[in-house]
Amino acid sequence: MTCLVTRMLLCAALLPLAACARHPAQKPVERTQTNEQGCTRQRSVGPQDPYADPAPLKEACLGPHVLAFPQNYFYNQVGTEHDGSYSLALEYPSLQPFKPGERMGLTADVSVRTMSVEYDYIDQVDIHEAMRRSYTPMKYEADDPEASLEHRTRGDLQHGLSPYYIDMAVVREHYRAKGFKDTASVMKADRHTDWFLAKDAAGEVATVIKCTPREITVSGVAYRDGKLVKSKEYGYAVCKHTFMVAALNTLVRIEYPREGLARWQEFETHAKGLLTGAIEQRREAALDQERARAPAMQIEHAQADPARTFAAMQI
Repeated sequence: MTCLVTRMLLCAALLPLAACARHPAQKPVERTQTNEQGCTRQRSVGPQDPYADPAPLKEACLGPHVLAFPQNYFYNQVGTEHDGSYSLALEYPSLQPFKPGERMGLTADVSVRTMSVEYDYIDQVDIHEAMRRSYTPMKYEADDPEASLEHRTRGDLQHGLSPYYIDMAVVREHYRAKGFKDTASVMKADRHTDWFLAKDAAGEVATVIKCTPREITVSGVAYRDGKLVKSKEYGYAVCKHTFMVAALNTLVRIEYPREGLARWQEFETHAKGLLTGAIEQRREAALDQERARAPAMQIEHAQADPARTFAAMQI
């Protein structure tokens, strides 16, 4: 009996310790996040509803700048990722945001009509040097016909862009000399890109667009009921478009179907407008928070549609 009592007492003493081990103290949820440049944004905490309409504003950072976008503008339609990274998604060819929740359960058709937009703040090197790196080879790429303008075929001006087409004969000769067989994937045109460059008023290259090469004639897309959809053809032709917004030390990267190349200037204007609109929207949101402290302003603030306000601010 004494032994049994001792065991019971021992168990009673150990139970609180076991409970503590099973239930460690939880850290408080961080409701803000600050990046290396000192931008502090409000985080979205808890479950998020991508179908919310009107879409609530969500904050993001670009270097030291706080931005605010309606959440349906984000690629995931709920805001930034947990680390603060993000990209935007617009519907091509309209350049309008997808409807709230439309990108959930992403289909091939929605994917091919997505124009992605990313903003990259540059503070480690000069913005012009960062831009130059997008069309000049690294030292180890000096003889790579894909990586430099020198080994490409210069074409006539097209849509205000200077084309530099990939020369597949040069590419194949280069890789044969390195021991690659003709059946290697690097010998195929779809592994390479044609380049299109534009300069600013100062003569600096300010736009670089790299597209599926002209040897690939199929687009991989079609129109159905006015919407771009995936065709039955294998793959699809795309352009990856980089340009700089020097005033904000920012490189903007856009991806869209190759058929949109002729609209490149419109795309740049729209992407800049989204950025400046997001900066202004964040300023307005901060002012609204101040105004909302007054009872008379609370009703007006509650009735505002942030998505419509954001659209009106784009320039």
